[in-house]
Amino acid sequence: MDFSILIPVYRSEEVLAETVRSALSQQGDFSYEIVLVEDGSPDGSGAVCDDLAAAYPDMIRVIHRPHTGTVLTRRVAVAAAEGDFIVWLDSDDLLEPACLSTLMKYRRAYPQADVILYELSFFFEDGHPEESRPPLAETPRLIAGEEKKELYRLLIEGNRLDSLCIKAIRRELMQNDPADYAPYSANPYGEDALHCLYPLTEAASVLLIPEVLYRYRMRTGSVMHVFDTAQLDKRYNELKLAFFEPYLRHWGMDSADDRAKLKASAFKGVLDGILYFYEGNYDRKAVLHYASDFADSHPELKELAGNKAIGRKQQVLFRLFAAKKIRLIEAGYQLLRTGRKITHRG
Repeated sequence: MDFSILIPVYRSEEVLAETVRSALSQQGDFSYEIVLVEDGSPDGSGAVCDDLAAAYPDMIRVIHRPHTGTVLTRRVAVAAAEGDFIVWLDSDDLLEPACLSTLMKYRRAYPQADVILYELSFFFEDGHPEESRPPLAETPRLIAGEEKKELYRLLIEGNRLDSLCIKAIRRELMQNDPADYAPYSANPYGEDALHCLYPLTEAASVLLIPEVLYRYRMRTGSVMHVFDTAQLDKRYNELKLAFFEPYLRHWGMDSADDRAKLKASAFKGVLDGILYFYEGNYDRKAVLHYASDFADSHPELKELAGNKAIGRKQQVLFRLFAAKKIRLIEAGYQLLRTGRKITHRG
């Protein structure tokens, strides 16, 4: 079998059928399966999974399990996969109709590639035109050996490469991952990156292609919500940073500067979350109080503000963050922003 499309399922009753239809619409000279791993969802997602499997018994397999969270659900999906390559699909997103046919074309042209990195677009529930970001490669590019450090830098310095949903990965690379993921199940923030580290490290070569093969759903607009500090608490994930440690050493990228960049990326995630709540329809006083407490409890922000390794823009951001100048940061972002406010998942 050529591909396994793996779909972790939780609280997606309303959109799951649309998601699976996008997987079923793949056509071409290849074979594939769809594996739905239902993570004890409290809504009707499990029943939707069963109905879909009954309608397409030759295409769809369903695994039901007690709720343990995204991290371990992904590992169950990986263990169940039978295709040569794994393709990920979140249960509220969509695959482009030509996703698998495009991947198959590149697999035949570049049989040495163990991972294929592609692009995604963002689609909005309110009908706003889809948006995309500049591709990592304007033309197909095969990366191997020392050149792979370019990819490792992207993993260290930000989240541009984190998503599993922009990667087709040779099944053995995911199934042979020796890591124990159980300790990370309590905090799934940024978990995509964890599952990527072993396959990207062990891949003989990685192929970057410019095609958009994935559509990522963005939720827009809002009614009044309660400010949930637990969402922000998870964004600074010490366990995630610890997970990177052996890879930093293996990559030869474990200098003080590299560690500073990794920590800066984690703090930037917290700041992005604070700004999302501050700009949204939430209690601004509560958001500012959280930001103040976070700055007080993380003196490393001041250290990063003076660290030239992370770049001037981030130094300024952390200087303002440490000084609790969230209003000033938000004003600066508004001057630079030409897009719209987006409700990010996760």
